[in-house]
Amino acid sequence: MMQRTSDKKWFDELVMELRMRQVHGSAIGDTIASARELLSDTGQDAEEAFGSARDYAAALDLPSAPRNDWIKKALWPSLLALLAFLVFNLAVVSWTRSEVLLVSPAQLALLATPVLLIALLPLYLEAVIRRIWVCVGISAICALAGLFSAFAAPTDRVDAWLALQPLPWLIGSTLAMVALSILNTIRSSRSRDDERITDPLSTAGKGNGPGAQVMIHVTNWLFPLLAAATLGLALVLR
Repeated sequence: MMQRTSDKKWFDELVMELRMRQVHGSAIGDTIASARELLSDTGQDAEEAFGSARDYAAALDLPSAPRNDWIKKALWPSLLALLAFLVFNLAVVSWTRSEVLLVSPAQLALLATPVLLIALLPLYLEAVIRRIWVCVGISAICALAGLFSAFAAPTDRVDAWLALQPLPWLIGSTLAMVALSILNTIRSSRSRDDERITDPLSTAGKGNGPGAQVMIHVTNWLFPLLAAATLGLALVLR
């Protein structure tokens, strides 16, 4: 038990490294099982037997998804959902107050900041995963951009760059978020077995219990849920 406890961090890092290389879950499960079996036979620590998790993962030749396949399947749908959510936030307050939606260039620039940061995520994904301060910094920038965009909203039509009826934008953004959530749900339900980390010595998959399934569904429907909460708050404060 002490051996497993001391090696847990190493195996967690190995899983992360293999996931970053888009290795299939079944291959990750085989690799973990083989490594644990060897450690059990030799009595060595993982670091002693295999070196660093990063170097060991780089040395393995395992079946993986096409390079950057996650961009098409995960990043772009998430980016579109975020864009729809930002549009929804722009329109919902004006709609609940029966006002015209007024938009300024500064407001659009601030709202475009999180969209741009996510669009460029493939360029610095490794830094986000390896350094927690990068992830915190990016999250803070996105949150502050959204906060300051509210202060940049014009209060007079003369100061606005655009004056729009909010209802069409509210409906359109809502439909876009729901459609993308349905698409993500379908993709999750059709996910292949080799995308899940499975232990070949066990009949149960890792991380596929009820709690994991709930988290998957919450993630798939995150933006519609946030939009519903935003709508409720706007109705209360109008």
